[in-house]
Amino acid sequence: RRFDKMLDATRLKGVPFDIRFHLHPDVDATVDLGGAAISMALKSGEIWVFRHDGTHNLSLEPGVYLETTRLKPRAAQQIVLSGYAMNYATRVRWSLSKAQETAIGVRDLSIDDPYADED
Repeated sequence: RRFDKMLDATRLKGVPFDIRFHLHPDVDATVDLGGAAISMALKSGEIWVFRHDGTHNLSLEPGVYLETTRLKPRAAQQIVLSGYAMNYATRVRWSLSKAQETAIGVRDLSIDDPYADED
């Protein structure tokens, strides 16, 4: 019922939605393939690719990252997948996959643990 009321309120244009995927500040993200994908490069050299089925809008927007060891938020980015839900069963299809040219065994170089070696 709520969905039907919202759909009526938008004059059958659909119920707007935004799905946000927040990225770590160390991730270097860029929009690729004419807006169909976002490539993410990690400090370790790994490259990951976020894709969607093309039925919704994909963008990269500013975001923030909160850390327990810092007083102020760090600038970051977020992937935003937005569109309109036209019925109860609206599907949003996306994938996150490692780029083929990236080495198999590469991992992040270090883990920042603010509580390590406390005496």
